[in-house]
Amino acid sequence: MNTKQKAVLQSKLTVYKVYYQHAERKKDQKRMEQIETFIDELQEQIENSDS
Repeated sequence: MNTKQKAVLQSKLTVYKVYYQHAERKKDQKRMEQIETFIDELQEQIENSDS
């Protein structure tokens, strides 16, 4: 994966983390669980791109 693609994934990860924080503040457990899935997938993709 090139650096541009990795930067896009990291940007998406940052956005999802902000969404997660908003859901946390509103105590929206359902939304937090959905966002956690996206965060985990993005982190995995980023880690796999390093190898």
